[in-house]
Amino acid sequence: MKVLHLSTFDVDGGAARGSLWLHEALRERGVDSAMMVGRKGSSGDDTILPLPGALAQLNARIRGRLDDLPLRRYDKTDDSFWSLGWIPARFDRLVEDFAPDIVHLHWVGAGFLPISSLEQFNCPVVWTLRDMWGFTGGCHYTAGCEQYRTGCGTCPQLRSTREDDLSRSIWKQKHKHWRDLDLWLVPISGWLGDCARDSPLFANYPIEVIPNGLDIDLFRPSEKAAARRAWNLPTDRQIIVYGAVNATQDRRKGFPELLSALKLLGTTERADNLLLVVFGDLQPDDIPDLGIETHFVGYVKDNDRLSLLYSAADIAVMPSLQEAFGKTLIEAMACRTPVVAFGAGGPIDIIKHRRNGYLATPHCPGDLAHGIAWCLDEVRQGNDLGGEARMTVEEEFDIEVVADRYRALYERILARAA
Repeated sequence: MKVLHLSTFDVDGGAARGSLWLHEALRERGVDSAMMVGRKGSSGDDTILPLPGALAQLNARIRGRLDDLPLRRYDKTDDSFWSLGWIPARFDRLVEDFAPDIVHLHWVGAGFLPISSLEQFNCPVVWTLRDMWGFTGGCHYTAGCEQYRTGCGTCPQLRSTREDDLSRSIWKQKHKHWRDLDLWLVPISGWLGDCARDSPLFANYPIEVIPNGLDIDLFRPSEKAAARRAWNLPTDRQIIVYGAVNATQDRRKGFPELLSALKLLGTTERADNLLLVVFGDLQPDDIPDLGIETHFVGYVKDNDRLSLLYSAADIAVMPSLQEAFGKTLIEAMACRTPVVAFGAGGPIDIIKHRRNGYLATPHCPGDLAHGIAWCLDEVRQGNDLGGEARMTVEEEFDIEVVADRYRALYERILARAA
């Protein structure tokens, strides 16, 4: 069985690392698996670039910038990252030498994979949907808009008043090129699967939910006092960790809601005993006084260091407003750190309410504050939320478990084709 994975990145971001870990786990299971990426960050010999050496990286960056050009006509909001996929490319030539039995798509935005390329593959295509881009007019998250169900247009993120705008044009391109394909869709959460089923673009394709996988030997519990010493954090405080890519700048990640929740806690008697640690961004100039000490550690690209940071914390908080899955949830939980998140989207597949964490009322800072306080009290009293969290990850999100599910899917696809 030969499988070729296509991804814009191989290590830059949670989706990229997840696809790389899956590729490696499949190889351990005897699958002849290879990756083709637009921008390579790993040193693995098995990762294949679409073009040789530095030219591939330059080509990918140029395509990413060109892909954005039509957006410049619009006063776009900051609600979501966009990819248009309008620049043609001949991927059939690039994969011809490998001759895969299955092409497996992962996160293929930022100009890497054009819309028209899906009909070029002369084999079944498995597509892991890691956000909403596959069925929208260009946004990776809709910020609550549901016009993807009817073909987009008059896009609120583009601040457009025209029905036949760029979002409608991109949606039509997908509708034109994505008919009668041998396509198998794998959304990473039940919520994302429901959204995909509501899309006319995917109405006739099989959909099976398989979650993100995690290397649980890489993300593992460490002794809390030792982890805090490694990060030079106090041993006598209750520590809350929050982090994401662009943690304070990406509105979708819910940093304002977290600040509102912490301001509520900052007026209570527990405030002096709390410390918030933020990773994944630099400290903004305008952060308000929360009544709680806050420590920014910047970008953490080393997974061992990140694992220690999760272990150093008493709880983690992920207040995303819209999240297809929530990779930081399972990373923290694998380190025996319970998580508080809003009860919507991907997190509802991961957190078992009041067993391994807390699901707050969506977008409600008051209940987010209540969940943070509840989890902190449970941890102080010795209740093993962290043990339950680690067990959940071992049983459901270990990359070995996820790889077995993908291999079974590949076998079903190839058996049906035969």
